[in-house]
Amino acid sequence: MINGYARLDKGEILRIQLQHCHRFVEKAVRLGAPRVFLIHGVGEGKLKDAIAEQLRANPYVVKFKNEYHHKYGYGATEVIF
Repeated sequence: MINGYARLDKGEILRIQLQHCHRFVEKAVRLGAPRVFLIHGVGEGKLKDAIAEQLRANPYVVKFKNEYHHKYGYGATEVIF
């Protein structure tokens, strides 16, 4: 949790979320995880779309999908390395 997050604008919050996502994916690759789920929620889809753009540019990502999952619904993207 970031102190004072309520004072941040939406763009800054998105940037911070994407930084955390990037670090998480890098760590998963380093550890040799075959797949991970990135939980982004449903909302307006801005975070989901930004994550998808980031994943498309990652050479370690074989594929990713946002299909219904029994635990996360449509609020998570499965990433396969």
